[in-house]
Amino acid sequence: MALVIDPFSPEPHPLLGTVLRGTYEVRAIIDHGGMGIVFEAEQVRLHRKVAIKVLPVHLAQEQKALLRFEREAELVGLLQHPHVVQIVDYDTTERGEPYIVMEFLHGESLELRLAREPVLPLTFAVRIATQVASGLAAVHEALIVHRDLKPANIFLTELPAEGVHVKLLDFGIGKRLSGRQHLTGENDVMGTPDYMPPEQAQGRTAHVDQRGDQYSLAVIVFEMLAGRGPFQGEMMEILEQVIVSEPPRIEDLVPGLPAGVGPVLRRAMSKLPEQRFDTIIEFANALSVAAHEDAVLASVVAHGAHSTLRLTGVLEANSPANPSATQASARASAPGPGPSQLRLKKVLEEAKRARSARDIDLAAALVEDAFCLADALGSPEARAALEHEEALLEGSLEMRLGRRDRALRLLPQPEDRVSLLPEEAFLLSRIDGVVSAEEVLDLSPLPRLRTLRLLVRMIRQNLLRNE
Repeated sequence: MALVIDPFSPEPHPLLGTVLRGTYEVRAIIDHGGMGIVFEAEQVRLHRKVAIKVLPVHLAQEQKALLRFEREAELVGLLQHPHVVQIVDYDTTERGEPYIVMEFLHGESLELRLAREPVLPLTFAVRIATQVASGLAAVHEALIVHRDLKPANIFLTELPAEGVHVKLLDFGIGKRLSGRQHLTGENDVMGTPDYMPPEQAQGRTAHVDQRGDQYSLAVIVFEMLAGRGPFQGEMMEILEQVIVSEPPRIEDLVPGLPAGVGPVLRRAMSKLPEQRFDTIIEFANALSVAAHEDAVLASVVAHGAHSTLRLTGVLEANSPANPSATQASARASAPGPGPSQLRLKKVLEEAKRARSARDIDLAAALVEDAFCLADALGSPEARAALEHEEALLEGSLEMRLGRRDRALRLLPQPEDRVSLLPEEAFLLSRIDGVVSAEEVLDLSPLPRLRTLRLLVRMIRQNLLRNE
């Protein structure tokens, strides 16, 4: 966060140099927004730097503004997640101004990053998106919707062993789905037009659910890749386009993208919420698979599992925006296994032979290929094939993982490393260099096979080392 002076006042702010409630020494202004001022401060007794967001007195006298500020403290205070900014305290200044004390973040917002570098590499953009999805998954699990996701509210920090690390900010217009008190009216249009979903642009803000956040994240991914948002113009023009116009094909704006990326983004940006992915995690996983389509195909071909399947076709066929294609695909595959199923079967057979030959690396690589193909297919037959070979999959991964009583070590990563899946980001946040693989397997909330897959995948990507 860059320190700035207050651009709206020629005089120093009266809170500068004061100690709030005998605890927080206010030192400088970090940012100045419509809903308050953010200060850098020090927690005196612990000598810890913190950020303090203060609601000005004139806003504190407005009931809705005060309730939104209090709700932000309440909502974020409920969340304990590595990709959501942490709330330290909540109180009121001696002048009657409510304030929220948050962890101090070093780095910059995605908005500033895009102002300096409008187009980001695909792997880096997907990595940011998957971390945002990981944080939003926890937000949604707590029955909270952000409703104002945009680059300014995505903060990029740096961790020594991880590289860029995302933090979600500003839940000022967020809401609890289970809450009885509604601060947003049926016809209120709140949020940032460029990133708001159609249902929010139509004024149905009070009824936006988690799939609205998914739409916003898809728009941000579009912007990171194309250097511009899907819709251009003045505010009212953008609102109209959000409601009635289809976004341009990102493939036409960004030549060379893996073919599956466009269909994933179009599904997440569907006008109707029910046509989007069911969860933010499903969207992030589909995006990660599509972004690495070429690598997956090259890996499978190198291992001898040849087929004509393209992940793009699978994603297009499974998209609710193309129901006729889904029905046609189902009819075509009804008499027997199609080429995609045969390909998955062949990959599993190759993995079995590699395991029998004690070729541990090849067996693990083929198992990962099988998972990627099944994820992309998303069919009951693919899931059944994996369940039938669960012993093979688990055995191959355990062989590659090696001794599970040894500590896992995080490895330093370059900024443009391969993107993380949301679950990988979660597991990495729990690994501190003294936790063994067996402990991770025991404590992980994910199924054992899924955790095994993630650990082996991260070891193969040189994110982790099993000592």
